[in-house]
Amino acid sequence: MPNAEHRHCVRHLHNNFKLAGHTGAAFKQRLWAAARATTIPVFEAEMEQMLGQSQVAYKWLQERPAAHWSRSHFSTVPKCDILLNNLCECFNAAILEARDKPIVTLLERIRTYLMLRMARLRETVWPHEVGPRIFGIVEKNSIESGHCIASYAGGGKYQVNSMLGAMFVVDLERHTCTCRKWDLSGIPCPHALASIAKSEHSPLDFVHALYKRPAYDRAYEGYISPMPSQAYWRKTGHVPIKPPVYRIQPGRPKLSRNREADEIPKGATKLKRYGIVITCRNCGQEGHNFAGCPQLRQGQPRGRARCGKRGRGAVRGRGARGKGAATANGDVDTTSVNASGTTASGTTTVRGVKRGRGVVSEQQTQARPKFNVKRGAQAPYVIRKTNVFADSQAGQSSQAPSGPAPRSQAPSGPAPSKQAPSQSVPHSQGPSQPAPRSQAPPQPAQSSQAHQGSSSQPQPMVTSPKRPRLKSPAKRIRPWRV
Repeated sequence: MPNAEHRHCVRHLHNNFKLAGHTGAAFKQRLWAAARATTIPVFEAEMEQMLGQSQVAYKWLQERPAAHWSRSHFSTVPKCDILLNNLCECFNAAILEARDKPIVTLLERIRTYLMLRMARLRETVWPHEVGPRIFGIVEKNSIESGHCIASYAGGGKYQVNSMLGAMFVVDLERHTCTCRKWDLSGIPCPHALASIAKSEHSPLDFVHALYKRPAYDRAYEGYISPMPSQAYWRKTGHVPIKPPVYRIQPGRPKLSRNREADEIPKGATKLKRYGIVITCRNCGQEGHNFAGCPQLRQGQPRGRARCGKRGRGAVRGRGARGKGAATANGDVDTTSVNASGTTASGTTTVRGVKRGRGVVSEQQTQARPKFNVKRGAQAPYVIRKTNVFADSQAGQSSQAPSGPAPRSQAPSGPAPSKQAPSQSVPHSQGPSQPAPRSQAPPQPAQSSQAHQGSSSQPQPMVTSPKRPRLKSPAKRIRPWRV
């Protein structure tokens, strides 16, 4: 077709423009602005800006005729102002599932797709005289026409003044406008719609006939005939054509094209968060997260230092052990603790509960011996540790200077050291062992000295023996959930 107009896809033209060494957002904007220009003066102004940026890029574009890629040089006969080759892209996306099939299967799937598509579009009902997409463009241009003021000059011609200071001439009889947008697409531009509103006519009457229902019906009046399966085909008697030799290529077959580096990825709906300061939940510092914490790379233990109380308890997790015993005000006692639970200053501390909201200090034990165990703590363990510490306090205060009495005499001091440890126990012997659950906790001595010393000490908690757990002879089988 020698008389047909040939146009180039601007997106592919820009790819070749980048391969020539003209990269960057500034060159891309100038190229697309020159391609979208509908008049020659606007096109020349954009090319002058391109010349100011780079003379080599300007020369590269001058070697490509503008009639192939700029609207300013397009013909007004086809009534099409498309700058991209989207028709081929849509067709390739439609046959994506059939591309890797054999030739007969490929052609059969394409035939079925086109047959169903033409039958569906043929029965489409339009609510207006033009198609839904064209009607939306007209409505959009009608809103923009509010910035234009049309003045009738005679002979179907109007002078339109824009709010931006530009002036255009619209001819309603020839369907032309100085901006050439109406001439190229066949859809009235905002300047033409302002003139149409001045003449009190319907905008759809000035849309080109190619966008109306009669032209649409002529395009889809033909149909593709259905075909039976291959088993019902007539036998020709010829030698069947064998498929070509196919060699399986290495790797997974590609189903999508390679995207450009500056191309917007498919499904990009999320925006980057700017101004957000991230904080590490391991060390508490800003600028990195838990995965990139430098303490974890150096092999340091996980966790960060807490100042004061947090939540309901003074210490979270397993609590303080040894040097990290918690005090009444929520701080951590870092003094050394010996085997009997006594610090270097002579005060008794509590080592802490392994699991629970916090630890029980000495002041809390004296104030309320029967404290409530909150969720997460082990009640038998907490009660047993409280009894041990109460026994050790009572034994230290009621012990006589001469030591414990013999077994055959009346008891003038505390019970044997099996129940409570003595102060003379060395550090290497470890902490005292708790009393058995079935025995009652030991009582302090009845002497006056012991009575005076134990009057200010907390009384141990009396607990009932722990009920043994009953184990079923057979293993329980949990029913499956439906």
